[in-house]
Amino acid sequence: MKKQNLLFFPFLFAMGIGLFSCNFGNSGNVGNYTEYLAVVTYNYNTGGILLGTPYFGYLSAPELNTTFYEGDCVLLNQFTIDYDDVSASPYYTASNITATKINQSTYVESDTVEIGDYTLPISGITGLSSCEFYQGKFFAKITCSDSNPDFRLVYKDNEDGPDGTKNFYLLAKASGTSTSGTVIIYAFDVSPLILMGQQDTTVQDIHYKFINANLKYFSGISDTGVPKFPQASQNSFIVPIIDNSY
Repeated sequence: MKKQNLLFFPFLFAMGIGLFSCNFGNSGNVGNYTEYLAVVTYNYNTGGILLGTPYFGYLSAPELNTTFYEGDCVLLNQFTIDYDDVSASPYYTASNITATKINQSTYVESDTVEIGDYTLPISGITGLSSCEFYQGKFFAKITCSDSNPDFRLVYKDNEDGPDGTKNFYLLAKASGTSTSGTVIIYAFDVSPLILMGQQDTTVQDIHYKFINANLKYFSGISDTGVPKFPQASQNSFIVPIIDNSY
């Protein structure tokens, strides 16, 4: 059987994704999957790209070698895995792939959260997803009244918790394409913060760096003129990265 990486840091909060069906029988051991988030990395040993996913670990995806590039974030709308594949790759191979590129940005570090022209209220964040195969990125499922907003993620560096938990504030700026209740999946890269020597651990001889994070978002102005920042999830979540320096 192909090598299947196990997930040590799964954080999937109500993303409503990851559906599958399997066909076991005369036509083989085949799984058909829809709606999986992934981050693209390059396989320097064999060439070609790998898709980092929460459930499968790395998937080989030769079909996408000329479509996506290292660091891209994608939504795998559908793909197939033939578990009886005996090719040389140590990873399962995804085929029959349809994928959509997901926009991403990094964070800004500040001791204040300046709203400026980022005044578009966010109605809610119904899902967060992070895992070690995302290379220090996390995905958020965001609802607002604009189909193409500009997001700004602020790390408030004077607000770390006693255990080192980082507080991020998400702001949105309207693009002018107003629409009601638009749901956007967006990715945020916080790997520089993770690699600056934050918490680390070793699980089954694999070394990780990670941060605990809270994500808050601008939902509007209160009656007293104070910006409102509800928290996206009740508890903090972990954003990990595999540390290859060990």
